[in-house]
Amino acid sequence: MAESAVFIVIAGFISVAFVYAFNLTWVNPRILVSFIVILLIPGFYAALTSGPFVPSSRKRHRTMLKLADFQPDDTVYDLGCGDGRLVFRASKLVKKAIGYELSIPLYLFGKIRQLFNSKNTSIRYGNIWKQDYKDADVIFCYLLPNAMKQFYKEIWPKLKPGTRVISNAFPIHEIKPVKKEGKVYLYEV
Repeated sequence: MAESAVFIVIAGFISVAFVYAFNLTWVNPRILVSFIVILLIPGFYAALTSGPFVPSSRKRHRTMLKLADFQPDDTVYDLGCGDGRLVFRASKLVKKAIGYELSIPLYLFGKIRQLFNSKNTSIRYGNIWKQDYKDADVIFCYLLPNAMKQFYKEIWPKLKPGTRVISNAFPIHEIKPVKKEGKVYLYEV
């Protein structure tokens, strides 16, 4: 939710500057505020259904990347990639890294970062529950407990054998992890 507050402040400043720079003082401020709120709705939905954006530490990222045991031809997905930090780090080690994000401010920030990062990275706007992960070799999750149950019920059965799932902070209670380091869990389909 913190990214929403930052986005509101930045969007507010940009909107006011835009209105005054182009002498658009006839623009109703309610329309601007309504537009900004509409942009935030998908992010609130994602926060409620899968988890809010909470940046992980570099140490936690290193643990997740180590447990992934990447191969050069791997395809990696990050479900709810936030600002894309983990996706961009993983992309240096694999063939293709894809992050899905539903929060519009975070998605836009990730897309801007994508312009300056490797060509094999893709930040995509989309609901993580409506994507196809059949080509995944590694999936990163930082989802709340109920979302992890949903992941196990809906996504897990569609993954190919050998897919490695790395969960940050929250385990899949229905199965035992192959390996655990601190609060990072490794599962294999």
